[in-house]
Amino acid sequence: MAELTQSSPDGGLPEPERLAKMSEPELDDLDRGLEQAERELRRRLAPLQGELAELTAQRSRLATERRRRERQLHLRQRQQVRAEVAGGSAPSLMELVAQVEAPELGEPEFTELEFLLDTGGVVQLGYPGSRSPSLQMTDGRATAVVTDLAEARRLYREGWELGVPARPGVRVHTPGTRLERLLAPDRCFVRRRDRDPGTAPASG
Repeated sequence: MAELTQSSPDGGLPEPERLAKMSEPELDDLDRGLEQAERELRRRLAPLQGELAELTAQRSRLATERRRRERQLHLRQRQQVRAEVAGGSAPSLMELVAQVEAPELGEPEFTELEFLLDTGGVVQLGYPGSRSPSLQMTDGRATAVVTDLAEARRLYREGWELGVPARPGVRVHTPGTRLERLLAPDRCFVRRRDRDPGTAPASG
């Protein structure tokens, strides 16, 4: 049988110069040796491949359980939001801006608040990619960018409206996406942010 070098499990191919000088029978011997080495290696790997497939299947089942829990949590959060909106504990942005007395939740910066849809989804004020939540207001000609409830309420008392000239409404987007929409102020609901934003339900 032809001599093998160190580049395969049984020695590997000889150097190119030597390989070029080998006869056909020698090449046949070399091929049979490599084939035998390949079969032996596959035989030794077979049990490990079975173990690897089982580990992969177990991780897949674990991932399924994690998704189930995440979706159950997501569903409970959306149900909670809908209950708060229906029960009045999450007032609309229009209510907060327009009411005479200071709101029960105060007049905080928008970063301290969560903005909700009546479907239970959470949205963020402003355009996608904005560094902080903000609200646009207009007097019909000028436009102001507002970042706290106190300023929004002050401008509203002075006759300003939520939105920009000829386009009233509240610009919101789904956190972490480029999806945006224009809401009527009475369809955007508000509550104090009391949880990690990463656990909030997505818009829908």
